[in-house]
Amino acid sequence: MALRVSGEQSRTAPVTAASARVRTGMYRHGVIALPAEESWVYTARHFAASLLARWHVVPEDQDSVLLIVGELAGNAAQHGRADMIVSLTFEGRTVRIEVADSGAPAPSPHPRCAGAGDEHGRGVGIVELLADWTETLEERDRRRDRAGLRVATASAGASRADLALA
Repeated sequence: MALRVSGEQSRTAPVTAASARVRTGMYRHGVIALPAEESWVYTARHFAASLLARWHVVPEDQDSVLLIVGELAGNAAQHGRADMIVSLTFEGRTVRIEVADSGAPAPSPHPRCAGAGDEHGRGVGIVELLADWTETLEERDRRRDRAGLRVATASAGASRADLALA
């Protein structure tokens, strides 16, 4: 199936009914299903960036949302199952990010002690620092990590001085 994101060239990917966008008043939603593999984290971030730009989220807040998406998708790819579903919802002044992974569980790696020089294990802390709230839901055959944060938007054509919470 070809994945088309915000006017880019088609990219062949084994994705499931990838992008669905619903717009009703101040409620906006986007979702993409991808293999839970590290090579697809970039696609999840690119998809989120496209939605945030369309929703006119200011660049500073886009950076925070994209970092959260990258960390949650990276965790799903590294520790999750076969598939991941990334969804963003923009309602009122809040962007809610959810990354769910499902399918057969990945084999768990041997536990390791994280030392000061370790480059792994900081993702959850980064998400908790950036987000206004976080939540993890464990189910038998899937895990859902959620985060939400208030963002500012700029109306189309408005200057940066005219920023309004949206």
